Amino acid sequence: MPTIDVHAHAIPRDMVGAMQDAHPDHAPTISERENGIHLSYASGRKSGPLPVGMLDLEHRLADMDAVGMDRQVVSAAPPNFNYAAPAEVGIDFTRIHNDALLALAEKAPDRLQVFADLPMQDVEGCLTEIERVHSEAAVRGVQVGSNVNGRNLDDAAFEPLWAAIAEVDLAVIVHPDKVAGADRLTSYYLQNFVGNPTDSTIAIASLIFGGVLDRHPSLRFCFVHGGGFAPYQIGRWDHGFGCRPEAQTVISIPPSEYFARLYFDSLTHDRLALEFLGRRVGWDHVVLGSDYQFDMADKDPVGSVRALGLDPEIEAQVLGGNAERFLG
Repeated sequence: MPTIDVHAHAIPRDMVGAMQDAHPDHAPTISERENGIHLSYASGRKSGPLPVGMLDLEHRLADMDAVGMDRQVVSAAPPNFNYAAPAEVGIDFTRIHNDALLALAEKAPDRLQVFADLPMQDVEGCLTEIERVHSEAAVRGVQVGSNVNGRNLDDAAFEPLWAAIAEVDLAVIVHPDKVAGADRLTSYYLQNFVGNPTDSTIAIASLIFGGVLDRHPSLRFCFVHGGGFAPYQIGRWDHGFGCRPEAQTVISIPPSEYFARLYFDSLTHDRLALEFLGRRVGWDHVVLGSDYQFDMADKDPVGSVRALGLDPEIEAQVLGGNAERFLG
């Protein structure tokens, strides 16, 4: 059974150039410096130095080999979501991004698959892009942000999107970006340490309490960073559902019953936390995730799972079998 990383980012170099050609006022710029490759965004956001494997296929494959990773499902890096851009820009950038990811996967079809990007600020644009790419063999799902310009994922505007994704049977991986409370998280890199898991938790709660999972029972969602704080708060949510009428306005069963339909990646950076995650949500709903190749990544994700000493059959499912089921 192959080992499969569902949380792996890619920034193809030719994608950046194509974005510059299409909308230079909104596109990132790439620069080579003594300490590596850097990206600068129109918003003022900066990324770098970027690991070579983020842009170079041969380095990526060598990195995968070094940790025993057979396959990655590559996805956009959050700075390239572009949800705040005008709709026409976001639609163009999404097409450019997906074409670049597909071209990357085509060069190593036995090693790479794709989570397609979507222009989430424009639902009609999302539907068009899904229709365009869903039949590509490399496309195993879509990636969406944990919020879209401050709108939670249960927003009524997204209902046609969820219906379309369910119809073509694509998986959905949710990645945090533009996190809640960012104005209070400007120091110490807290926007990542605290903000990312917080926004994933809000996304999970919104999908459950907002009834998205009831309305679209065939949807398969995966949440990165071990699902944020949600697995640790299942009991609180169930208690609140039982005593607060606000929690019962849409759903009629305890929130915990929905966790059996969600997947969570293994990126917890802590053995005890990963053990708890598997026990709480079920090992059959934990998939391998590395966050390749950012500094907050797990540099040995396969080793992190194997260090738990799980039953060999359970370990094999976490390393790849569960991902195959999630990816359909």
